[in-house]
Amino acid sequence: MTAPVPHLGAAEIADTIADYRHAAENARRAGFDGVELHAQGSHLISQFLNPRLNQRTDAYGGSSEKRAQFLLDAMSDVWGSDRISVKMSPGWTSGNAFTADEETLADYDQLLKKLNDSNLAYLHLLGTPGTIEERIALFSRHRAHYQGNIVANLGFTQALGNEILDHRIVNAVSFGAPFIANPDLVERFAQGHPLAEGDRDTYYAGHTEGYTDYPAFIAN
Repeated sequence: MTAPVPHLGAAEIADTIADYRHAAENARRAGFDGVELHAQGSHLISQFLNPRLNQRTDAYGGSSEKRAQFLLDAMSDVWGSDRISVKMSPGWTSGNAFTADEETLADYDQLLKKLNDSNLAYLHLLGTPGTIEERIALFSRHRAHYQGNIVANLGFTQALGNEILDHRIVNAVSFGAPFIANPDLVERFAQGHPLAEGDRDTYYAGHTEGYTDYPAFIAN
């Protein structure tokens, strides 16, 4: 396991960035079309971005620009930038460390502007639960700073997804949890079939129960 951000030495950071490159190389050899860097939630990259956790005074901390350097270094040249995407959660709140206040959101505003120069395949952004108006307000803020493709995520229903797409502030909507209990989610959306409920007690449990045993929809 990688050490917490404040305690990573320069050599460990170099090794970790090399690990990202190695993973990208493996994905390419395996025949994937690209890679998505996970910088959401409490993942390592988002720890570097977090001013409360990242108290470094070297090249990877001390300002919003330096806190973003680890992410930029992790975007290796194994793939062209148009085959790389980044997943982030600017509005995510968890405990005292991850709090979406104006300071952290302003940092993300500047990072999104910087990522305009990277020509990413897309930027995958987690929103926050709420009304369609609240979702539109948050993603409109992101759109004001990022002109590339934006994929919106988190708690969308088919109706909410279609509505935010109608406002043309994001390019696509992604669904995570609904796919767990609905392997045929696309078909259910297309045909108007009801969705099955997932069993959270079996999420990521490492067994077939709750992973491969959800059936496709069968009409009566």
